[in-house]
Amino acid sequence: MRLTTLFLIAAFAASTVGAASYQKTDGTIVDPILDRYGDPHSYSGADLEPDADLTNADLTRADLVRTTMTGAYLQYVSLNHADLTDANLRQANLHGADLTSVDLHGATLSWAT
Repeated sequence: MRLTTLFLIAAFAASTVGAASYQKTDGTIVDPILDRYGDPHSYSGADLEPDADLTNADLTRADLVRTTMTGAYLQYVSLNHADLTDANLRQANLHGADLTSVDLHGATLSWAT
């Protein structure tokens, strides 16, 4: 039993190595980022936070509800089918971003380019 427990702990730790996090608009930290199915997302780059440089990141199908990425550099990022409901993207640079089927219901996009 002990060996099984140690194996499960090691397997979980290995699956989350390099995982990125993000801060919700209420201050809660989500770590790791999940996909829309509730599984850990494969993205392992920089944390999603205000002023972060996420150029070319692949956040396809990411669950980013109420994330705060004010002033973030999101050039050419893939947000294909991502959920950004109530996200704060004020002053974010979205030049060339793939926003195919993104849920932006209630998102703040003021001064985003």
